[in-house]
Amino acid sequence: MFFRFYDHPGVHLPPAQQAVLRRELLEIARASMNPVPDYQCLSSSADALDDKLIVVAYIDSADSERSQIPRAVAFTSALFLDVPAVAHPVLHAGLTVAIPALRRTGIVAQLFVALYQNMIPCHPHGFWVTTLAAVLSSLVKAEKMLCNTHPAPPHRRLGMRSTGPQEAHLAIARAISERHRAALLISPTAEWDEAQFVFRGSLSWDAALCFQKDVDDVRFWHRDKSSNEFFHQLLRPGMGDEVLHVGFANVEKLGKLFGGRQRRETKL
Repeated sequence: MFFRFYDHPGVHLPPAQQAVLRRELLEIARASMNPVPDYQCLSSSADALDDKLIVVAYIDSADSERSQIPRAVAFTSALFLDVPAVAHPVLHAGLTVAIPALRRTGIVAQLFVALYQNMIPCHPHGFWVTTLAAVLSSLVKAEKMLCNTHPAPPHRRLGMRSTGPQEAHLAIARAISERHRAALLISPTAEWDEAQFVFRGSLSWDAALCFQKDVDDVRFWHRDKSSNEFFHQLLRPGMGDEVLHVGFANVEKLGKLFGGRQRRETKL
């Protein structure tokens, strides 16, 4: 398996290559989502790829059922959010999808490692990362990869001066609630619960039907039981809530996670 990084492909790729990339992303999505949302990098909009940072995982031709043609099997698509109130860039980890056969294989973590590897040279002093999810495993993975996170399980708060959000966390969250709901597919009628860092009813609208999950379904849980329980108690079952998780991508910590385990290609 190898990974390709696409940097604002709607701007930098020729139209023919953009069309190929769109087909690959839609093929992955159709294998995993019903219906496929007209959202983010899957949108039919002509400029859907302009502001995206996309990593696609491919199976080598030797491992693929299609001779000579690598098969796209998973992707993550992120974008930067405009939050002038904070000093560092804010990257939203927007949409991550893998074909069913690769779920629970560690592919999601590998996609994010590839994404962060390509971000660090441009942002050596670090950057903020936001995750909006009702999937507990996604929230726990983000918690483990990032620093200075909120909300965070109690055992991650040991030795910290405060258990509440810092000014940067609040500034980012408020900017999302006020200006970036559409980019994150947050229902216009969702309530922002600042005390818990949860958008109440975020998924309770037709545009987000395919993202609705049963928070009690253990298939979407992480192996870390205590962290699972922490994020689980923030969400109301069947109400379409999503936790907004905010953390800082520290170059030193991420470097320890990389470990040189992935084969990458030059960014496109």
